[in-house]
Amino acid sequence: MNTQHYELRLNGLEEADGQIKAHDLHRVLGALLKTAERTTRLIATGEGVSQGARPTWLEKSVDFTVTGIRKGSTILQIDAPLLADTAGEQFAQTDFWRQTPEHDDTALDLACLAIQEAQSESVDSGDFFDSSVLDAALEFKNSVKAANIHYEFTSTTRPKTKFALSETSFDRIKEMRRSLPEPRAFIVSGKLDEIKHSAGRFRLLMPNGQSMLGRVHPEFLDGEHLRPLWGNPVTVEGMVHFKANGQARLIEARKLSPKAEGDTVFEALPCISEAQNQRDLFPELSGRTPNQSSDPMVLWGAWPGDEPLESLLAELD
Repeated sequence: MNTQHYELRLNGLEEADGQIKAHDLHRVLGALLKTAERTTRLIATGEGVSQGARPTWLEKSVDFTVTGIRKGSTILQIDAPLLADTAGEQFAQTDFWRQTPEHDDTALDLACLAIQEAQSESVDSGDFFDSSVLDAALEFKNSVKAANIHYEFTSTTRPKTKFALSETSFDRIKEMRRSLPEPRAFIVSGKLDEIKHSAGRFRLLMPNGQSMLGRVHPEFLDGEHLRPLWGNPVTVEGMVHFKANGQARLIEARKLSPKAEGDTVFEALPCISEAQNQRDLFPELSGRTPNQSSDPMVLWGAWPGDEPLESLLAELD
């Protein structure tokens, strides 16, 4: 199998150059593995963590090999397999993925992009991380007990593949983690498009050409519920997960039905500002003012499915 080659340099260890305590090594590699795994899953499926066993394609994608430990501080030499070899089917729908890995990318390349983006002063997208990815990256902070540990990650062949982690970096990532929008309840209408090789997952196509990933919530729906609806207009009720820039990333469907007359009002991708407005339409449900926080699931079922949409809208006037 083809691989790419990387180096992770640890500066500030208490051990001599080229040495590292076994338990420190275990934790450092664990943080790197977890960050790479969650970023790769996020790009492929829309969420960094998921219930159930790790799929085979993901297991192969993070099957890294430590090929050596050398001096110059302490440098871990790592080989990683190409995603084209381990997860080609997952990224085969190139017209769908907003961030398609290059043919010679690895899970470590995606992890590197996530850490770079998380430290950016201005996040334009947030494609490469969610809260789970940031939590994994923050595990580097406590992996080694040395006071002033500093990490430098580089590719031996690709100059742009690199990241650095220090105390300042961790502060920035923590700040980004705190600022991520919370998931919120939403109703969205669009055309249901199948994602091959991913049971229970779908793409919702909007009339304006935009799209959003989705998956059925296992407590409310199952994958078979999607079968008769493939290729048809539907209306989905569920929890929407957002990127750092407020754009919708994924809807976790709890109710999915054929699109009804009048559902065109829901033919737009949610964004965080719209989510706030929707919550404010129902202040009586939370007993809070618009500036106070509330559980987004208090909106669940607030829009009865059997009443005419025109009547419901009239009640809001």
